[in-house]
Amino acid sequence: MMDPLYRFTPWDHVMLGERLRGCRGAIMDLLAVAPPESETSRLARETIAAVDRLRTEMDCHMQITRQLRRDPRRLSRHVYGGQTHFSGCLATAEERARDDFAGWEMED
Repeated sequence: MMDPLYRFTPWDHVMLGERLRGCRGAIMDLLAVAPPESETSRLARETIAAVDRLRTEMDCHMQITRQLRRDPRRLSRHVYGGQTHFSGCLATAEERARDDFAGWEMED
């Protein structure tokens, strides 16, 4: 049986990476104001650890399923890691034929 995650496209990975980073940021904001010994703080720390594990797992999956030669700008290393944000951009059919991430660019 084929792993259903193999159906994730570069678009799916970029969108999920953006959402996971946003989720982590929101939980970090909550953690900053929660009393350190509270149940809320404990749950927030556990959630951040779980989100980080998920980001790592999805990054590994993407690296395994995406061919490096199809990522000439090396954008894949920024999809799940760091604070980089992506925005959509126009890409020609020729660019999409050689670059899995042709429709994306990193924001400054």
